[in-house]
Amino acid sequence: MRGQLTPTLRIAAEGWFVLVLLLLAAALAAQAERWWLLTGLLGGITVAAMFFHDAPRHTVAKPLGVLAPLDGSVVFRRECHDPFLGREAIRIGIAVPWFSNYLLRAPVEGEVRAVDREPRQVSCLTTDEGEAILVVAGRGLLLGMRPIWAAYGERVGQGRACGARRLLRQIDVYLPAGCRVEVTLGQTVRCGETVLATLLRRSA
Repeated sequence: MRGQLTPTLRIAAEGWFVLVLLLLAAALAAQAERWWLLTGLLGGITVAAMFFHDAPRHTVAKPLGVLAPLDGSVVFRRECHDPFLGREAIRIGIAVPWFSNYLLRAPVEGEVRAVDREPRQVSCLTTDEGEAILVVAGRGLLLGMRPIWAAYGERVGQGRACGARRLLRQIDVYLPAGCRVEVTLGQTVRCGETVLATLLRRSA
């Protein structure tokens, strides 16, 4: 997996570029005795550290469970037609706060698959049981990336850091129809820990 997905000192690695620039600017402002500018830059450093903060999560394996990919609160749960895979599905929307965990966690263990005519804001994970889970950017920006950054064909482990929220304000998870939803409207969820739904075990 890409190096920038690994948290360093609980700050996502891609956030260090921003922090280093702000620290250098703050050092120059202090040297020039521009105290008003230094104060603003120190405030910016604090905000950036909060924005890119990523606390480790303890993931307990849930073979049929679908975990929350990002921190947030459940804003809707509805049956729908999946426009990406052309199936009946359950869609769960999660509103994402600005200062939640920065890295996205894989909701299931599986293989990253491409979706026909896939837009950039959609990622698909297929479990070993053949179930497809979609992670879709509902609102906000990923700045050119897919929600799950792993390459097509790469396997990711459940709860593993495999993407980032960047400027997302909502993430949607599309589940196979008939699975058991485990969360309620308004519930706060934690990425890599909260079980959104349980998939049905298929008959042999």
